[in-house]
Amino acid sequence: MLKFLGKYSETGLLLLRASIGLIFILVCAPVLFAGQHRWAQFGTAMRVFNFHSHLEWWGFFGALAASVGGILIVLGLAFRLGILLAFVIALVNAISLARYVPGLYPKLVPIEIAVILVCLAFIGPGKYSVDKG
Repeated sequence: MLKFLGKYSETGLLLLRASIGLIFILVCAPVLFAGQHRWAQFGTAMRVFNFHSHLEWWGFFGALAASVGGILIVLGLAFRLGILLAFVIALVNAISLARYVPGLYPKLVPIEIAVILVCLAFIGPGKYSVDKG
């Protein structure tokens, strides 16, 4: 019934790529521009790995990595590097939530994002990307 959608698979990949990248940009760019207090809050996820100092530094570089990764994912430029940057942030978030947040659903969201990022790494950026032009 919906076989005609098969010819739009590249458009679907573009929409998936753009939406995942925008999620990372919309969540992490405000952290990046908010200043040291917000960076420290964002960096507290590193306490899971026994990093208890320089939380501002960890938060700043985490927000920067996720924002740059999101931009690269949306553009399809250096796509797998963008996937790697976003994946590291999603993985740290998943591990942090697994330890500190009760309930199953909040723990599943970053895991779902990480699975989507791994799948996108295998699929690639598709036909509609900046470096294919």
